[in-house]
Formats: sequence, C-alpha cells, structure tokens
Amino acid sequence: MPRPATPISLEHIILAMLDEQPLYGYELHNRLCEMPGVNKIWNVKQALFYSKLDRLELDGYIEQFSEESEEAQSRIMLRITEAGKSSLMKWIATPVPKARDLRQIFLAKLIIARRYGNEAVLELIQKQRQVSQGWYDDLQNDFNNRNEEDVDEFFVTSYRLYRDRATLHWLDYLEKYIRLEEQV
Repeated sequence: MPRPATPISLEHIILAMLDEQPLYGYELHNRLCEMPGVNKIWNVKQALFYSKLDRLELDGYIEQFSEESEEAQSRIMLRITEAGKSSLMKWIATPVPKARDLRQIFLAKLIIARRYGNEAVLELIQKQRQVSQGWYDDLQNDFNNRNEEDVDEFFVTSYRLYRDRATLHWLDYLEKYIRLEEQV
C-alpha cells in the first residue's frame, strides 16, 4: 500500500511568492533562496526547484504566460491559479500534525502567514497550540501509566514531554510577541 502524501511546504512558499506577483522561474528561485527565515530552513537547488514548479503546474496550482517587453525578448512568467490560492490558504491555516514538522513546516507556515497579516499568524498559533496540547496530554497519560521499571521508556517519554512542554511555552511566547507587535 502506498504511503499517503505529506502536505507540501516548499511548494506552498512558491505559491505564496507567486500570490504576491507573477515572476519568471530564475527570479523566483533567487527570491526564494534569499527569503529571510526560509533561507535558514531550506537550501533549494535549482534542479529541485524546477521539479517543484513542474509539479505545481501539473497539479494546476500555477500557470505559465508570456510577457512581452519592448526592451527584451518575451519571457515565460509564472502565476498562481485559483486552485493554487485555495491550496495555499488551506495550508497556512492548518497546524502540523506531528512534532517533528515544527522545525521546518510550521516555521515556514508562520513566515508565510505573516504575509497575510497577524490574524492569520495568531489563528495558526492557536490551532497549533490545540494540537500540541493534545500531544502533551497523551504523553502525560502514557508517562503516568508507564512501567516504572522500564528506564528506556522513561528516557523517551520524558524527553518528548519536555519537548512538547517547551513547544507550548514557545507558542505562548509567539502569541504574546505578535500581540505586542500589533500595539506598536
């Protein structure tokens, strides 16, 4: 049985950039590589980038068009489609389902959500807090019901508890930061 597809993330960053304005591929790649925050999450090679563009176009999320210019030859430009915009908005508003996805996917969502305003960021943080609280509660239950003689289980579960507790504190910190930013 094939593994279910994971939600795309780098592709959604590309969609967000094209939602701001149509761009040609080379310019889009350069902007992606220079995007603050994102450039600390991913190092995107050109070959991978162009395969992502092909996939987005095949899925109907972006389309090509020709831009005529008096100074230069016509260039093939890319723009987001309605299906792409819909997918992007859904992606931004959806919390990550696994703690391991916080480091890349959730951070990318925060960076992109800011482009759509603080309300989008706060909504994402609140939804992620609910999901993260569920992780923490489940782990706390596992920890309370563990075999106390199993030290290896203690190592793993206690680590995950502290990680998820730190995530909850971090999400609270982010929310306070965004709310303070709104007051400035």
